[in-house]
Amino acid sequence: MTVVDEQLGRWNRAWALSPYPLLAVATVVCLLGDAAPGDRLVTVAVAAGLGVWHWWFVLAHPQWPEHRPWINAGYYAGVLALATVLMVRSDAFQLFVPACYVLAFVSLGGRLAYAGLVAANLPGLVASGFDPDSALISLGVATPAAALFGAMIRTMEREAVRRREINRELLAVSAENARLAKQAGIAEERARMAREIHDTVAQGLTGIVTQLEAVGGVPGEARARLDAARTLARTSLDEVRRSIEALRPGPLQDARLSEAIEQTVKTWTRLYGIPARYTMTGEPVPVHSEVEVTLLRAAQETLSNVRRHASAGQAHVTLSYMEDVIVLDVHDDGRGLPSPPPSTGFGLTALRQRVAALSGSVSVESSPGAGTAVSVTVPLIGAGS
Repeated sequence: MTVVDEQLGRWNRAWALSPYPLLAVATVVCLLGDAAPGDRLVTVAVAAGLGVWHWWFVLAHPQWPEHRPWINAGYYAGVLALATVLMVRSDAFQLFVPACYVLAFVSLGGRLAYAGLVAANLPGLVASGFDPDSALISLGVATPAAALFGAMIRTMEREAVRRREINRELLAVSAENARLAKQAGIAEERARMAREIHDTVAQGLTGIVTQLEAVGGVPGEARARLDAARTLARTSLDEVRRSIEALRPGPLQDARLSEAIEQTVKTWTRLYGIPARYTMTGEPVPVHSEVEVTLLRAAQETLSNVRRHASAGQAHVTLSYMEDVIVLDVHDDGRGLPSPPPSTGFGLTALRQRVAALSGSVSVESSPGAGTAVSVTVPLIGAGS
């Protein structure tokens, strides 16, 4: 639970408990009056009934004010009825009128709370015999002041809730970015190691094999040793190439880029229950491992954002091999982004940085309620480059 949640919980409990002090003070003032003992006992019983009524509906079931509005309208009507009985029996319970104002906002939602504020004057008016002076003070002064105060409190609560949601969103984005950054760091280090092995050991072994195959006219035992050396060099070169392959990202270990992205889409659909289609256009060609890793991570990250932010019913992923570029398009039918789309957030910064390292580009097209389309374009760099 966050600090904001704790503060909201304390405030809500404080408002829910606020009628009890006023009810207790009014009861004590009533008991100090000159009423008959029997009348006092009946008044205390009604006051106790009002306390139990409030406890059952608001304190014992704190979820009801939000999820059962009509039940709470009945609860508030019961409060006003009991308060009317108490005020008719003793003027001391006029002290409870402010509590009725508070309970209108505690138990009633939206504009109904303001109707409840007006209704909160009924017990006092009934007790006073609908005195015009009392009605003017209650309806013309007290009720507008209570409405203004209640509106201010609700505005503060909405702002607190908005900040809580923003904090949760920031925490989720931060955790996701940290996860993606960790994956990116691992992938980059593995790619660097693969390049180093390819450019040093693999190239050296290739040169050795070439030189050994160029040797001819060697008789007898020397020929056997050269054949053994050539076989050993070839075997070592095969091992090195397998090691380079093992350093590729997980989904790319046993598949090419298109198959890896298709498998990513299928896995994402299976895990999160959001239908997604995969389409490939053009003729697939072997590309550099950096290009494969970048496009695979772009697909994973963009689908992750669709799941977390878009509220989408479906998504469509397209991988297009063109003459000199490869384009990855991810489109969803979700709620879309504000116009213009933000340049930061939702992992876009990390994605742009990764793509920019290959001299590629990322574009985002979206509008509220019309879904989002993310297009990642990178140069088509061959596998042997």
